[in-house]
Amino acid sequence: MVNLSNINVPLGKHPVDTGKYLIATNEIDKLCYIVGNWIDNRFPGAIIHGRPRLGKTRAIKYLIKVLPKELNQNIPMFHIKCKTYKNPSENNFFEDLLDGVGHAAPELGRPSEKRVRLKHFFINMAEKSKQNKIVIFIDDAQKLTAIQYDWLMDVYNELDEYGIVLTTILVGHDELIDRRKRFIKNKDFQIVGRFMSDSYQFNGVKDVEDFKILLEQYDTGTEFPVNSNLSYTQFYFRDHFENGFRLVNYAGEFHDVFLELQLDKGLQKNKEIPMQYVTLSIEYILKNYGFFGENVQLLNKNLFKKAIINSGYIQSELVLLDVE
Repeated sequence: MVNLSNINVPLGKHPVDTGKYLIATNEIDKLCYIVGNWIDNRFPGAIIHGRPRLGKTRAIKYLIKVLPKELNQNIPMFHIKCKTYKNPSENNFFEDLLDGVGHAAPELGRPSEKRVRLKHFFINMAEKSKQNKIVIFIDDAQKLTAIQYDWLMDVYNELDEYGIVLTTILVGHDELIDRRKRFIKNKDFQIVGRFMSDSYQFNGVKDVEDFKILLEQYDTGTEFPVNSNLSYTQFYFRDHFENGFRLVNYAGEFHDVFLELQLDKGLQKNKEIPMQYVTLSIEYILKNYGFFGENVQLLNKNLFKKAIINSGYIQSELVLLDVE
């Protein structure tokens, strides 16, 4: 039993308060396996696509954290956020790439110099890691234009001359699949073969099993403070946790309330639940129903409903319904 009186976490500094934490889900585990195969098989590029707010960005961060260990290879991996420009330029493109990989001076030099610095940066990282692989995840990749794919292809070709495989994972909305179809229709097979050779549809939380796996992480798969042996659920529910309280025991009820709200609001079309709203609902439960809130001993459907509504799930889904 952990003595919680010795645990001092300043107000607002717990990961549940800051939102700065990564948790494995059923879907992320599946994605980890798929992307691991892409990297192992030296795929030059592939697509991860799905609806907004499903948790794709968090999934990227999780993959970058765990994949090198899973593959037993110290492969340099980078998360690059794609930006929107009215008129994309080579200068902005390579500056954004340099910034995304953490280069010390992304803004210096002409476009050609930035391109060379990026190449040398990747070569240096590959040599340091003693691997001949580099992986970049391009987030919001539906924003990429045809000319930007050409510039990416140049980077791939330049690294290939040094025996380094660049794997580019495009992450974004389902629009990426439509984009691939247009490239095929226009016979842009080189772009498709280089960056879109495979695809994976990323899903939200779909069933009770997904809820169980997620909630169990809060119960037993998390820890804060470091080396405290305190899970997130234990930190927030304290004595009740010692008496057997576990979020995972409510997986069925939690899932049922989401389905009931979908039915009530006419949202049955999208059965999968975006991870963002499930996470926000769980955080609401921990903060408002635990030791620092109402300190309830048992959860019920009314409490789950309040947490889900507070997450913004209903409002967001209704907006998407109007758009469709």
